[in-house]
Parts: sequence; C-alpha cells; structure tokens
Amino acid sequence: MPTEDSAVQIVIVEDNVETNNLLRDWLRLRFAVTCFLDAESTLRILPPSGDRLVFLIDYNMPGDNGIVLKKKLAPRFPKAKYILISGLFDEKLTEAGKAAGFHALMPKPFGMPAITQKIEELLGLKQKESLVDLVKRQSGRLATVAL
Repeated sequence: MPTEDSAVQIVIVEDNVETNNLLRDWLRLRFAVTCFLDAESTLRILPPSGDRLVFLIDYNMPGDNGIVLKKKLAPRFPKAKYILISGLFDEKLTEAGKAAGFHALMPKPFGMPAITQKIEELLGLKQKESLVDLVKRQSGRLATVAL
C-alpha cells in the first residue's frame, strides 16, 4: 500500500559519487529517489514528475552550478521544492541561493537526519518515525528473515 511519503520524489544532483550514493541510500528508505551527477544530464533525462518533488542540488559541479541549474529547472517544475547543498557557503553564496529562490540552504557536512527533517518541513510531512529507527527496525527484520 503506498504511503504519503512514497508519493514524494527526491532528485539528487551531486557530482561527488560517494555523497550522491550516501544521500540516495539514506533517502530511498522513505522516498522515491532519482540521482544525477551533473546539471546537463538532469536537464536532458529528468521526466516530468508529480507535485511532491524536492531537488537536492549541489552548488559546485562541472558545467552549470547549482544556482544556474535551479533557474533552468524552475519553469519545468514550478511546484517543486529546492534545497541547495554546498561546502562553500559564505555570505555571497547564501545571498545568491536565496535570490535564486531556493527553499533551503544546507551546508556540508550535514547529518542524514537533518536533510530528512528539512524535506519533511518543506513538504509539511509528519515525522512518523526517525529514519534511524526505521533502519534499526529493517535491520532487525532482515536478521529475522535470515534465520
């Protein structure tokens, strides 16, 4: 049975493969997740999505940076929520992110529960259980099945 969270689509655009994989593996425990490593492939491949869409966009990537990408995505996905992630936040980038219309700015490094909480806040989702508890429960279930 689909849950309220399963209708949420998260799109990760992060050029660091390890960070991309970490975000994907964490968020897919609760949401549908699509990943891209650069702006060009995101724009070329990403199909239209539903209204419950959140973009996690890294600022510093080859080709278009995260702010340029957001400006290109916004007309195609006007109801989406946009989160800019970066390890380079300073006053100038913070102002540029706000001016570009990002709904949230997340400085790296951040904990996985923090990004989940930000997504929940932006979409008005109720936190049913923490993802840490969900992972523990899933691990227990897997151990039981393995016996």
